[in-house]
Amino acid sequence: MSQTELFKLADPRPALESRVGELSGDPEALDKFKQLVFYALLHRDPGKYRIIDRAIEQVNEKGISYVLCKVSDEARKFKSLARQVSAERYRATAFMRLQPIDQYRVLMGEFELRHNTAELIMLHFMKRFPRYKIMLVFGSEVYIGSNGEIFKEKIDRKKVVLPKAVDEFEKYWFAYYKSQYIPERRNLRYLKRMIPKKYWKWVTELGEFGLA
Repeated sequence: MSQTELFKLADPRPALESRVGELSGDPEALDKFKQLVFYALLHRDPGKYRIIDRAIEQVNEKGISYVLCKVSDEARKFKSLARQVSAERYRATAFMRLQPIDQYRVLMGEFELRHNTAELIMLHFMKRFPRYKIMLVFGSEVYIGSNGEIFKEKIDRKKVVLPKAVDEFEKYWFAYYKSQYIPERRNLRYLKRMIPKKYWKWVTELGEFGLA
């Protein structure tokens, strides 16, 4: 599934995509604006459409740089929506640990999402591990990616027990991490800035040092 296809799925009003397609300006800046629109559409805020509408209007009235430079309140809100979605995608792909279930050639992971980023995260791991099926659990939804397709099912997370696979490579990762760890340089303030505390439970190695 391409970004364009996801764009269409994320936007219930095709008129928005049509309006973006009619914009003109510097190609590089225009591509950046389209990317921001794509991310903003995936935000959970139901008021995102009004903000995106206004951002498109300002591009037409003032130019793309007016919005990209966050001159207006609407432009700042618009870029904030996109930034939050982009950050969630980055953190999920950076912090999530996939466990192999060898008999089914499945890589399984779990994470908590606030925005509609599940498909983006699935596409990342499907591209990264093309020989495996990818199974990701986000709250009450499970996504399965196989052969270029993504399937989604609702589950009762309180009743479903996910398989606990033994990851033979995990011990090597811990050995490497311990070899690089310097207790005297422990800096929790810096750690919290780089990895927000709400994500600590997903960063496996932090548990080894009583941080998760």
